[in-house]
Amino acid sequence: LHHTNGNGIYNTSHPLLERLTGQLEVEAPCPYNSIPYDYRMSQMWVEGTLGIVPQLATKIMLNEEGENITLSDNTPMFSKWANRWKDEVPYRFTKAIHNYAATNLIPRHLGPEYVIHGAKLYSPWDPARTKVTLVIMEWFFDRSLNLIEKLDSKDHPFSQVIIMIPPSVTNTHDYTQYTAVPVTLQFRDSADYMDLCSADVKTEWFMITNSYHQVSRHVDLMFTPGKFVPVVPFTPATYPFCLKYPYCKEIIMLSQRWNPKHKQVILDMDMLYHTKERNAFCREWRERNGDNGEDLYAVHQPLRWKLREEKIIGPKGPTGTDYLAYLGREGKASMYKMTDRSLYGARAPFVKVYKKEEKLDGMSEEELARRVGMTLLSNTTECSCDRYETEEECLSSGLGCQWRPLFESCHPPEMIDDGIPICSSTDPPTMSPTISIDTNLQETESPTVDSGASSESEVAEGSNVEPDSVSVLTSMFKTREHGIDTNDEEDDASDGRRNLLVSTEPVSTEVHAITEENHSIEKQGDEPNGRRHLLAST
Repeated sequence: LHHTNGNGIYNTSHPLLERLTGQLEVEAPCPYNSIPYDYRMSQMWVEGTLGIVPQLATKIMLNEEGENITLSDNTPMFSKWANRWKDEVPYRFTKAIHNYAATNLIPRHLGPEYVIHGAKLYSPWDPARTKVTLVIMEWFFDRSLNLIEKLDSKDHPFSQVIIMIPPSVTNTHDYTQYTAVPVTLQFRDSADYMDLCSADVKTEWFMITNSYHQVSRHVDLMFTPGKFVPVVPFTPATYPFCLKYPYCKEIIMLSQRWNPKHKQVILDMDMLYHTKERNAFCREWRERNGDNGEDLYAVHQPLRWKLREEKIIGPKGPTGTDYLAYLGREGKASMYKMTDRSLYGARAPFVKVYKKEEKLDGMSEEELARRVGMTLLSNTTECSCDRYETEEECLSSGLGCQWRPLFESCHPPEMIDDGIPICSSTDPPTMSPTISIDTNLQETESPTVDSGASSESEVAEGSNVEPDSVSVLTSMFKTREHGIDTNDEEDDASDGRRNLLVSTEPVSTEVHAITEENHSIEKQGDEPNGRRHLLAST
């Protein structure tokens, strides 16, 4: 166990706990005091058993005169503790108590535990109250068939499906053979990136995806209890999460045309769109930017458009972020309960299963030969755990993926401190951009621009600064990833304190620091010095 949680049950008479708490008192004047007490105790144990010394932020390691602070070497002492008590297995698991940390849940996710720490409980989708349509963006006649064939095996809220296809495609599939959900084909009368506005939706709500995805095993739409307001995750528009990606930065700039104060990025596929409000938003969007977005940059930013040779890395059509910014301007943002995914996480309603095909479909033969070559691409291995839907597939993936039975999902293995992820990713938080269809509507093309490549090309295009200079400029940014004002904290205000409960009943001589799961996101306590204090009560 590498993380002792503050909601554990502790044996106060055990000598190991006495040493851990005593070390906390010794470290009170030093930089380690900036670490919450429960996590600091786990660091001591990890340092003693694995030899991993925690890394502290550079600024914390400076004294009042700006000089570096030298910390004592405690590894030998911690190793003695570990050698003395590791055979007793002082840390143990139990299902009676569960640490969900900062996690948004619905009742389906709860287990047999009696004590719950950190969960935010919401109501699940109610089919009697909410009808939802699924809009699928398609560029061929059968790519979306994979999604349709597996739809009935998923736990989803969709009562209808609309497939947006090019007018030149002939589709003769009888979808009743594959799903019980009614499927409608709609031929595009505008550019593919206008599907958000063009889809003829009849239900009150809808979601959108494309044919390179499939529906997740569980589409856990969440709503606030009582008022039944949809819960939608957002990414804060800060440098680490968004602004360092040209495509994401452009999304925020476009959304601020609607609402200058807007600072939340919404994944287009995460948003649950209200059809009536979508219609009003799209009418105004077309009035501003043209029926196919031809004025989006050319009219509103003519000089920049010309300097970039009519090539700007950004969306060509409306986005979910634009839609939310529009609602904010209209005073209707309360239609949604926004939750910060950097704090509380999020579960994707759709999983990309044709990542390589998506890139290939949008490339010409010249691009394939020039950029990577067909041989290299054909040997590329997908590095993604979330596409495995069963425990057997997850554990036998060869990537080290781990199965979480509680959420029935596959995830990369947990990392300690500065571990290297098995699947590196630089994708900005947005849908992949698409190439617009020809004005004569002969045929549409599929998404083409790789977001990672977009970031590189934007840097190369917009600056001649050397890499070292870029890092210097980057270091000047002061960001607070979690400093964004959200309305999801209003109902859950607390002092952030974790209490240590001391039972008056007899206990064994072993430490039973009990917890269930290690989460990567911790909420800081609100004590002035950042320390979570041990409080005792009977």
